Parts: sequence; structure tokens; C-alpha cells
Amino acid sequence: MKMKHLFSHRNNPVFYLASAVIALVVAGTFFSSPIYAQDATSGFPVHRYNLQRTGQVPFAGPSADDLKWAISGAGEIWSSPVVGQDGTVYIGVTDGNLLAVNPKGKVIWAFKIAEEIFGAPAVGPDNVIYFGSADGRFYAVKPDGKLKWKFQAKDAIHSSPCIDSKGIVYFGSYDGKLYALRSSDGKIQWGYQTDGPIMTSSPAIGADGTVYIGSWDKHLYAVSPGGALKWKLETENKVDSTPAIGDNVICISDVNGKIYAVNMDGTLKWGFDLGCRSHSSPALAKDGTIYIGTQDGDLCAIKKDGGLKWKFKTGKSITAVPTVDANGVVYVGSWDGKVYAVNSDGSLKWSATVGEALLSSPAIDSKGVLYIGCVDWRLYAFGQ
Repeated sequence: MKMKHLFSHRNNPVFYLASAVIALVVAGTFFSSPIYAQDATSGFPVHRYNLQRTGQVPFAGPSADDLKWAISGAGEIWSSPVVGQDGTVYIGVTDGNLLAVNPKGKVIWAFKIAEEIFGAPAVGPDNVIYFGSADGRFYAVKPDGKLKWKFQAKDAIHSSPCIDSKGIVYFGSYDGKLYALRSSDGKIQWGYQTDGPIMTSSPAIGADGTVYIGSWDKHLYAVSPGGALKWKLETENKVDSTPAIGDNVICISDVNGKIYAVNMDGTLKWGFDLGCRSHSSPALAKDGTIYIGTQDGDLCAIKKDGGLKWKFKTGKSITAVPTVDANGVVYVGSWDGKVYAVNSDGSLKWSATVGEALLSSPAIDSKGVLYIGCVDWRLYAFGQ
């Protein structure tokens, strides 16, 4: 489905380094949707919390910049953390280790592979952990840190997986395919080939099982649970972002900083131009507000009808995805080395200086602890 060019064109420098890094129940009238399948009551099992990838959690995040602990790995952390039902935190490291860390900051085990891990892992309903690597291998790891199975794609996997109610695990690859594997044994069910690489866009799953994902071929795809194309929407530039699904709408952005609100039939509802490039992804709040970061370092709040609500300025680019807590507070990391907590009116609640770039998106657990990784090799926990 061809997209009309609703936005002005600008020539901006390419900014793909952050692209290699890289949701929840919303109750608003525009972006509300039910919880289902892999969604959790106490954990944060997938990147952006749930299968809809909204980035909104039903827990209150930390109210102040209290550092609970920080642990060091043996490589930069571009991956975003996820949290199992028992409170275990899982995160990938560029030295090839998948770490399992308990809520007190102690490493329980490390699963070592040969290549870098950039994407966020996912925890399945059976507590198996799934993740991909830079050499195109996709792994299923048992809760005790032992390999369950592995699968070889044709190119790098930076996309974060998710698992549907039928036990099918989905992820994208730089080979341009959206993969569907059986989670029990890793057997491929189907692969849908797009016309360009899938870098960091991760699949989101609708209530009817439709899988949505973006590609560098400048399209948002809607693929049936059986692997057939339902529709595709043309965007103005490459799509690194992960779709966020609300009530009868899908929200996505392209690298030019264009946000698209798309109807469930693949037609455009509205578009909004952020005014600069973006390698972040949209998060949806319960009142329908969309939050996204930009290359200029702004955290932008967009109204549910497509108008600008406010901008909050950080010191450098934001490539991570915001997380919205139960009180509407927005948490995000910036390349300026700070974690920000921003109120729903755009005012600063608190910030904490880590010191080096934060490409990782924050996860919040049911106890209000925020976890985030950093390129300084550390995983940080903020909260009481």
C-alpha cells in the first residue's frame, strides 16, 4: 500500500550506529488494547514489556535517582534488559555473554556464545530465554543457563523476539526475513522475505495474531500467523523502529523522524514530522500520548491526534525507547550518559548521571526497580 508523501524532505546525516541496538496494557480510548499471551503481571518478559510493544508498564517506577546496584560485565551493553516472573534480569553483552542476574545484583549464570549480542532477549511463558546474535544464530536457553536449541539464520539478528500464545517465536534478521520458529524445538514454521534488511525492528503481535514489523525497504509489514502478507505500508525512509499496537491503530516511525499512525487495514490515519532523524521507537501511554526520542536529543510527546504536545531536551541523541510507568512518568536513557524520569507534562522528575552513552531501553519490575544497560560495561538498577 503506497504512502502519500505528507512530510517535507530534509537532508540529514546518516546515523545508523545506534540502530544496531536495539509493551503493555494501555487503557486510553485511542491506543487502548487488552493484555494477552506473553504479557506478565510481575515481570518484564519482552523488550517494551508486552507483545503489543507499547512500552507501558502497570507498575510505578522509581520516584528518585536512588542507585540500588551496578554490576560490570566484560563488554559494552547495547542490549535492553528483560525481567522474568521470578525477578531474574536477563541482558546481552557485546562480549557474547547472556547474563542472568538476581534482583540483588548477583550474576546467577552466564551463557557464552562466539559473537556479539545487541538485541534484547525475551522470556517465554516456560521461562526459556530467547535471543539472537551478530552471526545470525538464534538461541533458546533453559532457565538454568543450558542450551535448549539453536537456529541459524542467513545474517545478523539484532531484532528482539517475542512468543505468541501458540508457542511460536518471531524475530527479524538482517537477511530481510521475518522468522517464525516453534519454541519447543526451534523448527522453522515459515519465513517471510521483505525487500530489505531488518535491522532493529522487532515484531509486534496483534490480538488476532497478525505480526507487524518494519524493514529497511521502507515498509511496515502486516503478516498473518501463517506467514502470508496481509498488507504493507510504504514509508518515506528505512524503518529501524518497532511497531507499537494500540486500539485499532499501529504506530511506527522511520529514520527520517516521520511518525505514522496506521489503521488496522493498512491505511494511514495520520502522519507527524519530528523535525529531525530518529532511531528510537514509539511508546504509547494510557491517555494516547506517543513518546519517542530523536537524534537531536529530544524526548517528544505527540498527541493521539498527531500534534506536538511537548519536547524535553537532553544533552545528546536518544536512540533508546522510552518506558512509561503506571503514573505516566516516562523513563529513557540518552547518549549524554543520563537516565531521565520525565513527568507527563514534560517537566523533569529526576535524572541520574551514569557517565557514558545509554543505548539500552529501561525495564521496570513490579517492585518499582528500573534496570538499564550502558556502554561502560555495566548493568544498573535504580530504586529502593
